Amino acid sequence: MLGKPALKRTLPWLAALALRAFAQPLDVFDHSPESYLGADSCAACHSEQFARQAASGHALSLHPTAGHPASASFVPSRPLVRSGGLRYSYRAGEGGLRVEVTAQGQRIDSRLEWAFGAGEQAVTFVGQVDEGRYVEHHFSYYSASGGLGTTPGHRDVPARGAREALGVYYETFGPQPSIMRCFQCHSTGPLALGDGFSLRPRELGVRCEACHGPGRQHVEAVESGALEQATAAIRNPARLPGDRLLEFCGACHRPPASAGQVIDWSDPWNVRHQPVYLSRSACTQPGGQPLACMRCHDPHGPLSAEAARDIRRCTECHENGLPPASVCRPAAGRTCSSCHMPPVRPQDELRFTNHWIGVYDPENPLRPREAVPRRAASGDRARSIERP
Repeated sequence: MLGKPALKRTLPWLAALALRAFAQPLDVFDHSPESYLGADSCAACHSEQFARQAASGHALSLHPTAGHPASASFVPSRPLVRSGGLRYSYRAGEGGLRVEVTAQGQRIDSRLEWAFGAGEQAVTFVGQVDEGRYVEHHFSYYSASGGLGTTPGHRDVPARGAREALGVYYETFGPQPSIMRCFQCHSTGPLALGDGFSLRPRELGVRCEACHGPGRQHVEAVESGALEQATAAIRNPARLPGDRLLEFCGACHRPPASAGQVIDWSDPWNVRHQPVYLSRSACTQPGGQPLACMRCHDPHGPLSAEAARDIRRCTECHENGLPPASVCRPAAGRTCSSCHMPPVRPQDELRFTNHWIGVYDPENPLRPREAVPRRAASGDRARSIERP
């Protein structure tokens, strides 16, 4: 067994190995961190795409809590309380949001350095506890209410004392590096280690190189006039066939279910994994490929711009520009998705669009009518896909 001095010498090497193995972009073994230039380097040639993408939810998906656009709403006017005498007092402090949790004579004061989420629906707070752990805070900010509420997945988590009441803890370098995956999907480029083995993103938010790959070779080729080499040096997800694009976007939004994986379609929380549900739809693109994300969504723009487009996309296949079924005609003027991709609310403050396109009964927005089994097989116990 290693003694403390030997362990301290070994831990940086193990941490670096864990970062390389678990918390880097998929092509980390082909590209060094220096290959990533940052989104500003793309703006000179792609100014329109850069400007729109910079205002998107992807680009704003990770901030220090002090720098988040909604930070003024992160500090409630009075302490929050939970059953069992738990009390949470917030303040804006040095280095970001701070919370003091008191319970049964115990008191802890913690810094919540990171804000995950653009704030279009919610923002979840994360902070480093010590050299080996991070915590996902029990309360999140919800734009629908303009205040704090219980973080998804925390409602039934017991709290025996102030430390447990702070939130759910994750080992930074454990066998399931969940917190690394959170940073990876909310930032761009390889993670690095800062003081005290803190995780430091190379670039905040999902920016250009998260999808297009590191840009140094592309920029150098453009500057030298080698345009064919420049095209080959950058990735363009729009060229991927539908099934591969679902896998590509699913790296963060969850890929379609693999063979043998059982999904609990009755769990409303699973609806937020769009590629999983879209892959179940009968819709296809021209050429027979599965309908994929960029058929409807502009990856460089905000989601709010998509509603006006949705009827045009549907009528490209459902011809004549009219609802194809008589039952749809009274709904003329509404978007197709309002009926065929119904909203699902797993909790009051959150709303997700069901991407399993189909015909739904009003009382069941989770599964299309034709896909609802008449009778569950004896002994069939579906399990939900893992939620972070």
